[in-house]
Amino acid sequence: MRLGSRGSRLALAQVEIVRALLPEVDIDPVVIRTSGDQGNREVRGAFVKELQQAVLDGRVDAALHCLKDMPTDPIPGLSIAAYLEREDPRDVLISRGPDLPDLRKGAVVGTGSVRRTSQIAAFRKDLEYKRLVGNVDTRLRKLQEGEYDAIVLAIAGLNRLGVIADWATGPYRDLTVWSLDEMIPCPGQAVLVFETRTENTATIDLLAHLNHPETEVAVRAERAFLSAFGGGCSLPIGAYGQAEGAQLSLRGWVSTVDGGKFQRPFAVGLAEDPEGLGRQVAALVRDAAILEVLEARQRI
Repeated sequence: MRLGSRGSRLALAQVEIVRALLPEVDIDPVVIRTSGDQGNREVRGAFVKELQQAVLDGRVDAALHCLKDMPTDPIPGLSIAAYLEREDPRDVLISRGPDLPDLRKGAVVGTGSVRRTSQIAAFRKDLEYKRLVGNVDTRLRKLQEGEYDAIVLAIAGLNRLGVIADWATGPYRDLTVWSLDEMIPCPGQAVLVFETRTENTATIDLLAHLNHPETEVAVRAERAFLSAFGGGCSLPIGAYGQAEGAQLSLRGWVSTVDGGKFQRPFAVGLAEDPEGLGRQVAALVRDAAILEVLEARQRI
């Protein structure tokens, strides 16, 4: 199977996860450089668009994506063939010294996510938030070199790279993993998916047994919640769904960019209708100031 992937160390580590799951299949990785890899991160779908085109063109049989990078708008002719079981969806603060409550006033916190910034700023308005981009290795290096006092990353990527396992021998002094109550993740965070041509039934059948139903319904609800506000990654929105049997719960985060106003809507519904639950939770957001910010950022 020709599997399209980005060329970062993390992306290639994720290809190795697929090899382990499909030992009987000859996986031929096809590295494709995306707009995001070339520094153009403002393009919608910056880290998936070129991979999707490669699937449509038949250059690869499937593409491996981090679901959080995928816009919620469907692409005609493409389908998600399988959702892999979710890795740890939590976010982690890595610092060269104290934990978040003990960071000095004006300490520089690095993150490329307005979702993370807004949630931290909701209770630490005295910090400086500085944009952080690049792959995991680049971000850790910038912290080590003193450009930031602390940075925020997804723990799933650190796990897949083996960074957490080697933490005791690393150069960083503090690592704090936030609970899912303290920091609500990005919709689809820590989930890998395969995208194929809708007509490519052979590849779809090959991958179908890798699908994790509980993960699928949870993230479909999360993405429906995100889609209700325009579906952009530049929005201060988080969502986390959890399936237990026939029941599905969904908690959300929406806020102004500075975290000054926020809502944490929550509801429980049926796993058979995840999109319905996502829309239901989105409808609970009624704060005019927040809705105005979300509408304005959709136009960016």
